[in-house]
Amino acid sequence: SGINAEYGDSVKKQATNTIMIFTFTYIVCNLPHFVNMILWIVTMSLECAESCYPGPLYDNPFMYWFSWNISEVLSVIINMACNPLIYYFRISQYKQWVSELRVLKKVARCVN
Repeated sequence: SGINAEYGDSVKKQATNTIMIFTFTYIVCNLPHFVNMILWIVTMSLECAESCYPGPLYDNPFMYWFSWNISEVLSVIINMACNPLIYYFRISQYKQWVSELRVLKKVARCVN
């Protein structure tokens, strides 16, 4: 039972580390969007929110029109690109599956 307990602890530790990596990646990738939201909240919470919107932070046309789109879309795309890499390097079954796909692709080329 000692061997099983050690194996279980190892798997739990690896799973915990993987979840921490995914969480850290999510936070880092979405940081531009979070900062943009904070800037918008600060701008809207000024005393003259109705009369001075877009306010000093959004006076620049780029910030006003494109900051939301760029921060939201780019954050999601970067996060989506990182996730398969994390899967590949952290989960051995995923790495094996990708290797099998490569073999199948080579076989398909030979058949054609």
